[in-house]
Amino acid sequence: MSTLSIYETRWIDLVFENRNKEYGAYQLRRNSSRTTVMAFFSGILLIAAFGVIFTLSNLFGNPIVVETNPIIDEPIIVTPYSVQPIKPKTPVNTSPATAPQELKVLQPMVVSSTPDVIADVPTNKDVLESHPASSGTEGGTGVNTTSGTIESPTLPLDDGKAINTTTDLDKLPEFPGGINKFYSYVGNNFEKPEIDAVNSLKIYVAFVIEKDGSMTDIKVLRDPGYGLGREAIRVLKSLKTKWSPGMIGSKPVRTSYNLPITVQMN
Repeated sequence: MSTLSIYETRWIDLVFENRNKEYGAYQLRRNSSRTTVMAFFSGILLIAAFGVIFTLSNLFGNPIVVETNPIIDEPIIVTPYSVQPIKPKTPVNTSPATAPQELKVLQPMVVSSTPDVIADVPTNKDVLESHPASSGTEGGTGVNTTSGTIESPTLPLDDGKAINTTTDLDKLPEFPGGINKFYSYVGNNFEKPEIDAVNSLKIYVAFVIEKDGSMTDIKVLRDPGYGLGREAIRVLKSLKTKWSPGMIGSKPVRTSYNLPITVQMN
């Protein structure tokens, strides 16, 4: 049994000894070698037949002719186009623009991030002698401003409610402790936003100094945005210290102030 080769058919008889050899498995194993050889040669013949047919069709078949349309070069005709000359327009006589009226405006109050102490503050007398049509001075911690105001018509002093400009006064309003105290308060209490796109922004504010020295009618004439106008109103309204009112003769009067504030962002 040990010398029996699995490639011989006798091992099949050994496996199916004392078993039903009429069963299909016995016949399949007995004829497997012959079936494999026949399948191998059948495949070779089938492949060879396809090769012969393909070769004969190329040798004896009619060649395929592809017809192409001839390319005809046609001339391109360009039609000339005449351009009509443009007639010059008749100049329209326009009247010269009226020159804008010049307004005397306060120089901006500058709110900076670091305090700057500015000396040589002129008195009210010096301001009136050097700039009779303006009021203000320069100074303050973190705030810079110069003299000047916007001229506006003076209302008649009939019932004591008229608002006067600084040009009508015999004595300008004064802030307790000097004007530098006022600028210092505005500069130290102004909270500016963080804006990297610009270096400085200007706000124009106006207010009235009443006969009792209080500040009323605080408003923004020109607001650059970013909440700076609201912040300027908030700072001015938070100031509780009263001014010494402006005087005409010996009588206190209401005085209007216009003040530009420049906020340095850097």
